[in-house]
Amino acid sequence: MKKILVSFLATVLITSACQKQMDEYNVNPNQPEEASAALLLSGAEVATFAAVSGNLSIISAILVQQAAGNQEQLQTYGRYILTEADITGEWRTLFNGTIINGRTLIDRHGAGNPYYVGMTKILMAFNLGLATDFWGDVPTAEAGRALDGNFTPKYEKQEEVLKYIQTQLDEAIADLNKPATANVSLPGADDLIFGGNTKAWVNAAYIIKARYANRLSQIDPQGSANQALQFLSHVSADQPDFEAKFFDVAGSYNQWYDFISARPNYVRMGKFFIDYLKNTNDPRLPFFATKDEQGGYTGQTPEQTNLTTGSFPGEGVTGPDAPIPMATYAEAKFIEAEAQLRLGKGAEAAAAFNVAVAASVQRVTEAAIPALFKQAVASETAASITLEKIINQKYVALFTQPEGYHDWRRTGFPKLTPNQNSQQKAIPVRFPTSQEERNYNPNAVVIGDIYQPVWWDK
Repeated sequence: MKKILVSFLATVLITSACQKQMDEYNVNPNQPEEASAALLLSGAEVATFAAVSGNLSIISAILVQQAAGNQEQLQTYGRYILTEADITGEWRTLFNGTIINGRTLIDRHGAGNPYYVGMTKILMAFNLGLATDFWGDVPTAEAGRALDGNFTPKYEKQEEVLKYIQTQLDEAIADLNKPATANVSLPGADDLIFGGNTKAWVNAAYIIKARYANRLSQIDPQGSANQALQFLSHVSADQPDFEAKFFDVAGSYNQWYDFISARPNYVRMGKFFIDYLKNTNDPRLPFFATKDEQGGYTGQTPEQTNLTTGSFPGEGVTGPDAPIPMATYAEAKFIEAEAQLRLGKGAEAAAAFNVAVAASVQRVTEAAIPALFKQAVASETAASITLEKIINQKYVALFTQPEGYHDWRRTGFPKLTPNQNSQQKAIPVRFPTSQEERNYNPNAVVIGDIYQPVWWDK
């Protein structure tokens, strides 16, 4: 029965193309207002998997040249043609999936279930973070209230959204630190991410808190660094990573796998990314990319399209049940390295960076970092560590996460050359407002200029 439930949720919520089914699931037809906390938590998690590993992941990878759009709509993304109609499904997935399920769970089952509430608030904060990073001002306090009749939620300024995210995470941590006896029901197998492990959820919450503290590096360099380090002091290497989970079953595949299987030549690896991995003899290369027709690894430039040769994204990230990282220990250590460097603590920054690279290699390859690679890349000192080295390696470690795109906007690293065949010859720095929001929500903050930075991107 559990497999049937997971398959059903995945079919309804994972594929953006099946949005109508998702809307029907959330609105009726089987009285979702009577759905259990367990079903709503699973639904919110699966919707989160959809949001983090679908087009948001693929488009951002193309923009920062980890991948390359080779054909059809992905080719247009590679030329920086991104319209408000292109991202309507992604907006829906964020707000019609996790947010609505989360609001419903808290409203209907929140009393006496702090663990369910805490997990749900982390998921909602994570999804609001995804939304605000791409769109800037977004619905926040009023988001996900469609079942209560609010179809035109008010937008909040990004500064307020980020404060709201931190507050939600603080509340979630407090809920999850309550004793098990405070709960009427305890999450278990319905928690597809951690199986009810509250310590793992708290650990993930602190990583996400550090991420959004660090996001303010241009707004408040010193304060954001100190705040990020405070949050990271609660993060443990012993807890599992926060990951989107998939199953080797039709309808619940890893979305990169599902997309590439259905459209095999639409996306290939980016030349900048492949060359960077090759130049450093990176052991993660065969996990991130397939071999090309000549038995090597090649990527394509943003200007190249309709190629019939070259490397595709690899099994390590596009296997049918390969997990997609959402918040990891490796990311936490990269954030620590950057924060320490911003505070002028080079030795501490170098130490954190070296651990971050090793942790990423271990996670991706399931083996310890090779001695030669460690010596060449992960043996930094106070005298040698730089922001560019930190962000470039984080860019590698977080492949398939939108974080590489957000870090590039925030820091200018890695140093990328935009597609010279594009009209602007500049990489976009935001997504346009969703077409449906412009048409149907009079409270929407409508921005069509994809070169207008969001608030944190000064």
